[in-house]
Amino acid sequence: MSFLDDIQNQPQRTREIMFGLSVFITVLLIGMIWFRSFQKKLYVLMNPEDGIEKSLAIENTSVPSLFGFVLQTAGEVKGLVSGLLGDSNPESRTKNPEPKTESGEVYKLPLSNPK
Repeated sequence: MSFLDDIQNQPQRTREIMFGLSVFITVLLIGMIWFRSFQKKLYVLMNPEDGIEKSLAIENTSVPSLFGFVLQTAGEVKGLVSGLLGDSNPESRTKNPEPKTESGEVYKLPLSNPK
């Protein structure tokens, strides 16, 4: 007889108990592995090394690409030329026009009645 035939010869209740026990042990092992990795990650996050803190303290500044420099220069030249030609429209020189302000009046909703 093989191992599987031995299992099939057992009563139904015994097979159910063994199945439940094997599922419980499998979930327990996976949970222990997950908890250990979580515990290690949590420890590293809570206790950083001094060298890592110093290396991360350096400010990372982005360096614009050559294409960015060309576009920025073209925009500046365009502004200079429009200024030399006497463009009197100040809104065309500014990238962000001033936002419009509201009157500040309060309006009641049509359904609200004073009590």
